[in-house]
Amino acid sequence: MAQTYFCPTPYAAKVALIISGIRKGKDPYELAKKLRKARIIPHPWGEGVVNTHLVKHWEPPRSDSIPDDYTPDYFNSTVVFREFLYFDGGVDLYFESEMKEIIQPLLTGVYSYGKQGSFFVLENLDEEADLPEATVTFSGSDFKDNATWEKVSNFEGSNWKPREDVEMGVALTMLGASGDHVHYKFGE
Repeated sequence: MAQTYFCPTPYAAKVALIISGIRKGKDPYELAKKLRKARIIPHPWGEGVVNTHLVKHWEPPRSDSIPDDYTPDYFNSTVVFREFLYFDGGVDLYFESEMKEIIQPLLTGVYSYGKQGSFFVLENLDEEADLPEATVTFSGSDFKDNATWEKVSNFEGSNWKPREDVEMGVALTMLGASGDHVHYKFGE
């Protein structure tokens, strides 16, 4: 089985909601405080294929490889293993009803959120829905309880992200696989 997330994590969804709030003129610092402890559960539907790739990647140097002539805009070239999830479907966001007043106005400003090549755009809003029964669990990331926008935001220049692992559950069936891809059907 490909070792990747089957959908964006709660962390990715929360960052997308905060960025939506910025587009709507809301204070990202206050939104981060409101959303950091919220229970948000992304769940995919439809079908998806996970493909594996080796990708040329540029990244800031790690502390043990910083050259003597380091400048702030210096990046190291490297090749990394990446897995991308391509969907014929989408991702639902489940959240507790007490968060509706905060989250619902933000949803219309989420243009995309995703994980390494998979992006999703709002299709509609349903008032109430039941989360599908999970058949597979995996570890994803969420905000820590003390997350702040300064620590979460790439705009603020932070390299350290206040993440914690959370168990995520997905209803899925494997439809097929080869050496470089796995084909899934999500949902009920």
